[in-house]
Amino acid sequence: MEEHTELSAERALWLLSPRLVVLVTTMNKEGKVNAAPYSFVGPISINPPLCYVSVGKQNKDTEAFAREMKQFVINLVSADFAQKAINCEAKLPRGENELQKFGLHMRASKHVVVPSVKEAPATIECLLNEVIDPKDSDHVLLIGKVLGGTCKFMREPNKPDLDAINPVMHVAKEHFRKVGSRIDLKRNR
Repeated sequence: MEEHTELSAERALWLLSPRLVVLVTTMNKEGKVNAAPYSFVGPISINPPLCYVSVGKQNKDTEAFAREMKQFVINLVSADFAQKAINCEAKLPRGENELQKFGLHMRASKHVVVPSVKEAPATIECLLNEVIDPKDSDHVLLIGKVLGGTCKFMREPNKPDLDAINPVMHVAKEHFRKVGSRIDLKRNR
């Protein structure tokens, strides 16, 4: 029987990988758009529909713009534009549009004034519900109330086709993966 190897706290967090890569768009009241990639993201609640994005405290525009307009859009990143999306983490002057800088495009969202990313195969549009600043943390949580979303690829009515979406997953640092095959497991509910 193999023994477990002890991991540092940072390496232990890697076990919660791979994580979905998204490009979060926000906008300030002057209409300046910000786009930044994140992988600490997920659902919180079905009723009401809530999700979170964990934003590093050093990323001032995402949190500031989300607080200002009280909304944000989560744009799923596919392999088709993954490098351009990851390029958006560059430190640009406040208010400079990362999408334009790195060859991506905006499109109107359905439920919020913050634009979506045209290249994104799926989006989740949110009202900012609250911001949580965990004690001694280097991140804050943007909690969003989901108003709706869009998806280019459906396999059945109301069922997104993850194979066609081709989402990119983040492991750590510069290590990314694609989603593998689907498996079906019986649940005891």
